Amino acid sequence: MIATDFDEKYFMYDNFAIWEIKTMDEFFDSHSMMREIFENEYGFPYSDETAKGMDFMAAGFAVIEKLLDSFRDKQFFVFSVDDENHAILKGLQDKKTINFGMDIYVLHPNRIYVLEMDKSKDPQHYDT
Repeated sequence: MIATDFDEKYFMYDNFAIWEIKTMDEFFDSHSMMREIFENEYGFPYSDETAKGMDFMAAGFAVIEKLLDSFRDKQFFVFSVDDENHAILKGLQDKKTINFGMDIYVLHPNRIYVLEMDKSKDPQHYDT
């Protein structure tokens, strides 16, 4: 999801949860389909060898975004410390628009975070 889209349409989502991803292995172990989705997307299997050549904060960020796009029943907003997406979330917290259940300013600098949410079922959110 594009940061400006979320900043303007946050009210269309419910059930917010923040997921802290410490390593690519942790990400791939989080869902049984992740390795299969990776292989279908990239044409080779994810393995320890694959992970060795991957910069978690750069390449890992792109891989996580791409793989999460495969899950159509949820919406995801991927961010890390002080990137554009993080700035949007800090602004929403400052305005008290969204309570994330944690202080969005306090993040580990070497981790990737995912805001997981559902599209709202309330039709009034779509009448704008």
